[in-house]
Amino acid sequence: MTRSGLQQDVINLYRQGVRNAMSKTVEARQSFLLHLRYNFRNPPLGQRDYTAIEHQLRRMSRTLEMLSEPSTQRISISPEWKDWWAGEVQNARTRTKATSSPQSAASSESTTSLEQGPGGEIDGEETKKQVTKKDEGGRDRDQWGGKLPGHGGT
Repeated sequence: MTRSGLQQDVINLYRQGVRNAMSKTVEARQSFLLHLRYNFRNPPLGQRDYTAIEHQLRRMSRTLEMLSEPSTQRISISPEWKDWWAGEVQNARTRTKATSSPQSAASSESTTSLEQGPGGEIDGEETKKQVTKKDEGGRDRDQWGGKLPGHGGT
């Protein structure tokens, strides 16, 4: 598959982060991997948010440069990140159970993509409100979901 330069940059940076995490002690490795996963998936960005993706790449490359120092041996992880990862694991387990049973696969096909939220959960009204937030030019008004990346939502 042919990938764009931006896609290749994201993949290379993620691989660099995994190599960095694997170079740490066994006890600290899970924290570094969770930090990497969380920061690559949050904030959730669309495929066409080029400026936001480039911003996140620059930010993450600086962070990885700092974390790759041999003197950095531990990293603290917030309970929010741990809860997020537990939810991701739970969602993955329910998806695999749903695809393995034929009855649940038929019921999941009846759900349209407009009814599903970003995490796959069904919240039709919220998604419909978000879709209608357009400016005069027809572009999405909230490019980053109302939060500027890296600015604490201001």
